[in-house]
Amino acid sequence: MPNPILTRVAMSSPVYDVDCQKAEETTNSISKILARVPRPWFRRNADVNEAQEQHAEEVSATVREPEKDAPALEVTVAESEQAEPAVVSVKKSHRGCAVVILRDSALLERCVLQKVAVIDGICCEIRRHCKKSATEEERAAKQGLFVAWGNRVERRVSVSEEGLEAYFNSLVGAPVPEGLEVTRPFDECHQVFLLASEAGAMMSPTVGVDEATKEQIANSCFCSAGSIVHLWDAKKRIDDLWNKPPPPLARSLMTRVARAELFPHSDTGGKEHDNRAGDKLSEVADIVGLLEGVPPGSAFLDLCGGPGAWSQHLLARTDLSLRGFGFTLKAGAGDADDWQCDEKDEWYDDLYKHPAWTALWGEDGTGDLLKTGNLEHCASMLAHHQVMLCVADGGFSDKAIPPNQLELYFYRLFLGELLMAAYCLKPGGKFVCKLYTTFSTATAALLFLTTRLFDSVKIVKPMSSRTTGPERYLVAAGFKDNQQTNAIRNALMRSHNLGAGNSPLTTPLLMPVIESANLLRDAKFAASMREMTTGLCERQATAMHAVVDRAEFLEDMAMSTAVSSSSHWYKAAVERRRHLLAAQGFNEEGENEHDDRTERRERRDRKDRKDRGGHGEHRHRGSATAHHDSRPAWHSVPTPARAGARRSDGRYNGWQ
Repeated sequence: MPNPILTRVAMSSPVYDVDCQKAEETTNSISKILARVPRPWFRRNADVNEAQEQHAEEVSATVREPEKDAPALEVTVAESEQAEPAVVSVKKSHRGCAVVILRDSALLERCVLQKVAVIDGICCEIRRHCKKSATEEERAAKQGLFVAWGNRVERRVSVSEEGLEAYFNSLVGAPVPEGLEVTRPFDECHQVFLLASEAGAMMSPTVGVDEATKEQIANSCFCSAGSIVHLWDAKKRIDDLWNKPPPPLARSLMTRVARAELFPHSDTGGKEHDNRAGDKLSEVADIVGLLEGVPPGSAFLDLCGGPGAWSQHLLARTDLSLRGFGFTLKAGAGDADDWQCDEKDEWYDDLYKHPAWTALWGEDGTGDLLKTGNLEHCASMLAHHQVMLCVADGGFSDKAIPPNQLELYFYRLFLGELLMAAYCLKPGGKFVCKLYTTFSTATAALLFLTTRLFDSVKIVKPMSSRTTGPERYLVAAGFKDNQQTNAIRNALMRSHNLGAGNSPLTTPLLMPVIESANLLRDAKFAASMREMTTGLCERQATAMHAVVDRAEFLEDMAMSTAVSSSSHWYKAAVERRRHLLAAQGFNEEGENEHDDRTERRERRDRKDRKDRGGHGEHRHRGSATAHHDSRPAWHSVPTPARAGARRSDGRYNGWQ
């Protein structure tokens, strides 16, 4: 490969004590001097022998230092080769990540601030790399970057070491993009809304199955149509960004990084518990004082709570010595039309082994709260226990749910959880339940009844709950067991039985227990509902629009700094790697030239067997589900920029 170095020597007002002949010799020997300059991963030319090096030193010694007032010798070299490359080393893992060591601390800080890059057509995340056990001095000395693109992408298409080296070398001297500093739309904080009612309301005289339609959300009595449409527009932007075809590949990484930049607290979780759910309950408990006043030795029910992070959190309070019970959907239970649970969502093994915790599965053994007889069976099992706390983290997401109607399909589960709490709690007990949006009259009616069943009712959205999601928590304290409670229980049970054990996917919605006109007559409740529903709606819409804007900026910025495989940066990286392998006795395929042919064949066979064993299962899974894939045609085009990172069929539906 020809040497790409471009050299220009210019002298202005020379004041050197050198004759013309010596000056010509100096010019002719510059190439010899440059040949002695060390470069990473290159070996010196073998033809530069000791005599040539000695001659170059003698020639360079004839050039005196210029006088103070004399202009200096100006030597302009192509910037890419003027100094050692910025990248010291690249260590790549088969798990879809790499560690890149840099020489330049300023470049490292720029990359950490940039956070993302597009390398070999794949979206990558960039973070500072250093071992957790490293001292401050070691952290300052080792200038490393951790670059990740993900194991799922790595299985199909990979980022090369040459691509990594070329990309970071190309950033030397490049202008820093504007807009890297993040401007957040609002500060993260806990959201708490008080719900209250003045008096009881008349129950609806007729109950029955209702049809779930988009209009039941759009015509909300507690939020303006403009705010709801603004939220739907934000969701559509998210979906459009998700469905946008490559390049670049693995674009969802941009959305995730954008969300983490704008809302860092809500994007973290699972640090102190086995999953994020435990962190959320911990925050809710701290915000409202959930466990204050709970008698030691009393019991709790973890309802629809698999795999059990909430049970773990409550059992960890050894000072309370709580007795725990769990009721959740069993994996593989139910018919084909029923909602299903994955094995990973069943109870943790350590809960089964805990002496103070018991799993309940209902009359039919499925753990399905909506099946006929299971709720009553569970309530009878708890009748002789002092249940002072009922926590419900039930929820589901399915492709069959129409856009923007998750709240309506969640209604029957919310009703069953509230009814279970009304049956099993003792006077003074507390109830925590996860909710989604609260636009519809059906949901509002259940919240109204909650204000009649408990002394205090709050809607809480902790910081650990994603700002871009609809999730929020109902926290009710001071359960009242009186005549009104009995009437509410009977009304809720009548509605619950109308579901007839059907899946919420086939029978999602029932008629409201209280009509909207009666709800609006209670001015106190109507005002508190409007404040909560509108406030959380506008906050979610603002957050989602901000995330899309930031993700689009990150992608544009990353694409503008991407390096083509035909660039001189890439070619130089390939050449350096070729020299490095040659210096270590390997050919371009990574085989040692000194090994005999038999050893090379055996090593190649072992590598092939390892590759088939590690990735064959994933290829089989992909092909088995290909005929169910409803994604656009470009998702399956096996081009280098698209081969991998297709989202799974179980796409997260949390934007609802």
